[in-house]
Amino acid sequence: MAVNDSAANDSGEHSETKPAEPRTPRSIRFSNSEWAGIENEARARGMAAAELVRHAAVSFAEGKLTPYTEALPLEIAAQIERIYRGVYLLSTLKRDEMIRDGEQEALDKIHKSARESQNAILNEASTPAP
Repeated sequence: MAVNDSAANDSGEHSETKPAEPRTPRSIRFSNSEWAGIENEARARGMAAAELVRHAAVSFAEGKLTPYTEALPLEIAAQIERIYRGVYLLSTLKRDEMIRDGEQEALDKIHKSARESQNAILNEASTPAP
């Protein structure tokens, strides 16, 4: 991991906080596919792979992460499904009405705006919190 830490330093990637005490290199083994997944996730978050592993391990040790995500209660999942279906139905009806009324240009603007909003949300969700 020390090699990855120095590679992160060379690339300008640094931890946002300085450690309270000096860090010592540790050995940990990953399969090639596991490490590739870690590197992809780290890259998506603008971090070095070693920094992501360190952050996840420390967060887990501090009880901030759990080894699994609990499933949504069935009644909440069902409510989300009903809301999704209702929104889909209403938006489809409105789209059909706009096409029928010759408002294709306005519909295209709405579609473009929705895509931009969706991309902004996805970008924000993939950006690590400060």
